[in-house]
Amino acid sequence: MLRPEDYDLWLDPGITDFKRVVDCLKPFDASLMKQYPVSTRVNRPENDDQECAREIPIADPAPRVF
Repeated sequence: MLRPEDYDLWLDPGITDFKRVVDCLKPFDASLMKQYPVSTRVNRPENDDQECAREIPIADPAPRVF
């Protein structure tokens, strides 16, 4: 994952020396990541919009007997 400040450097078509972009290849800090459930909309390529990244509530599981 790229940091926003590295976007222009990484996407620069004039870069031919990998040493200029190697710092962009460091692992992203996992403590800055968040996981959450999303809609099944992500399973269809035609759904290419921000709704695919929207967090949805977790459905209540079936009632338990015990």
